[in-house]
Amino acid sequence: MKSKQISLKNRRRNKPKKNGQQVNLLKNSTQKQSTEYKPKIKAKVSKAMISDDASLSSKYIFVLLLVTAIALIAIYYNSILIYCQQTYHSDIFNTGSLTQVTEQKDSQESIEITSSTPKDATKGQTDVNHTINNESLLNQSAKNSVINSSDETDKNPKIIRHNKIYEQLNVIKQKRSELNRKAAGIPPLPEQKISVVKSESPKIDHQDIPLIHEPLPIVVTKNDKVFFVGDSLMQGVAPYVKKMLFKQYKVESLDLSKQSTGLAYPNAFNWPKTIDDNLIADPAIKLLVVFWGPNDPWDFPVKGYAKYAKFKSELWEEQYRLRIAMVLNSAYEHDVQVLWLAVPCMRKRQLNEGMIYLNTLYQSELEKTQQHFLSTNQLLGCTYEKYSNFIESGKDKIKVRVDDGVHFTTAGQKILAKAIMEKIIFKQLEGGDSD
Repeated sequence: MKSKQISLKNRRRNKPKKNGQQVNLLKNSTQKQSTEYKPKIKAKVSKAMISDDASLSSKYIFVLLLVTAIALIAIYYNSILIYCQQTYHSDIFNTGSLTQVTEQKDSQESIEITSSTPKDATKGQTDVNHTINNESLLNQSAKNSVINSSDETDKNPKIIRHNKIYEQLNVIKQKRSELNRKAAGIPPLPEQKISVVKSESPKIDHQDIPLIHEPLPIVVTKNDKVFFVGDSLMQGVAPYVKKMLFKQYKVESLDLSKQSTGLAYPNAFNWPKTIDDNLIADPAIKLLVVFWGPNDPWDFPVKGYAKYAKFKSELWEEQYRLRIAMVLNSAYEHDVQVLWLAVPCMRKRQLNEGMIYLNTLYQSELEKTQQHFLSTNQLLGCTYEKYSNFIESGKDKIKVRVDDGVHFTTAGQKILAKAIMEKIIFKQLEGGDSD
């Protein structure tokens, strides 16, 4: 009995302990579960937050890039249009907006010789197309400036522009002739009576205007400067000529040649205006050396026309000749001689044919003003019928053109530079020393 009572007591004592242990076990298990579950919840929450942040950041970056792109396009809108013009030679938007921008820029920069704007540009353009191609444009322009009626003036404003250019050339031609002959030591021509033409006079005697069939020698002194203009072709040649001029004669020069330029796209780079501005700013410039062409045989926009003027069309040629005349007119106004380099043969057939055409325009305009035109094919050992990268020098062959079929090697650049130097006569100033 005693043993049974003792065992019962022990059981009673042990029961609460077991219950306490179970309670503790339950507490521990719940704590473990809670601790294991909480990190999972936190991990899920953190993942959701990261995904939300990532989506927000990507959207933010996209919006930021979009706004930046729109702002850059707005800022460089004109540059983009000009690039598309030079690269694709067409208006990418196929609207008249481009021509309107061209009109505004041309009027602001005063590209034209006169400030008058044609009211009916299309009609005036068609009336003047055949006038530009006439070889006797110099005499015909002078005649038209005297005889034309008020009605013809209103209908053909382009003729007025050409008349003013070539009237100025006639007057400046005599002054340049006298000065250059005096500088070269050539006896002056006997004095001739030159009829002064007034707007009221019905006739003009063209025999009274002396014409020089050969250009006068290019004469420079130590006080004169030489001005180089052109595209990447000139960029390779001009530095060598500059170095030779200064080393031999101490003659300073200015080189503004710029790649991917010409006369076709004045909105990209306006050579007539740039040349005129520099001649005005520096009266010491007495020789203008021009070398460009490969960037020009393409369609280009014309003020007053919705569509581009097609290369070699009458409109295209009229506009291009006008730009050549503007360059030559600036030279005459400032008593500057011009040495214009012909574009040599090109490897690509289409580009080569374009250069042949442009050279005919350059040469014909230079002949009207008695300026110098330097052929380059013979110097580079090629013809327009047969392209070659090499010239023969004895038993050796010298590479003068690079593999693109357009530009020159260092040897080719030096050959052209020497040819330019051979055209220049250095005159020593009286009482001065020259090296």
